[in-house]
Amino acid sequence: MALTTLKSLNAEIKQLEAQKRLVEKRDGEVPKALAVLQRYAKVLTPAQRRQVGKIIGETAEAPSRGTAVTPKGPLKGRKLGSVAPKYRLPTGETWTGRGLSPKVFTAWAKSAEGRTWAKAHPDSKFPPVEGSVKSATKPAKKAAKVAKKVVKKSTKRASAKKAAKKATRVKKVAK
Repeated sequence: MALTTLKSLNAEIKQLEAQKRLVEKRDGEVPKALAVLQRYAKVLTPAQRRQVGKIIGETAEAPSRGTAVTPKGPLKGRKLGSVAPKYRLPTGETWTGRGLSPKVFTAWAKSAEGRTWAKAHPDSKFPPVEGSVKSATKPAKKAAKVAKKVVKKSTKRASAKKAAKKATRVKKVAK
């Protein structure tokens, strides 16, 4: 072995030994840091806990014990299955009826064929898929809501009239 390679090997050994000492020192401090984190874990907010998890190297998908994952929106974290198509154009294109209507459907509705179909079927927006039953529950539900509001208003008025009559009776008795 040449003297230069021996010197470079010794330098590398010294560097690795220094790294080993740093790792041992760090490993000795980790339990102390964990103890501090456990002591203050009760006062940390969920956002602070996530930040600590990122620093430590945990993934955001694996929350720490005792914390509940709250979705940010009504559908966050919820997987929706595939939905059967609700509408089918004569050309064969289908649409589930969710979200914005596709450009093909709006173009068909503006075409002569679409306008004639809309005149013949004023209660439907697009032609339904064969086998799917278009329910007429929406108008019935709206009518039921309106009827409930009317009943509530009339009962409020009636109870207000009764209260006013009682108040006048009490005034008359008090005189």
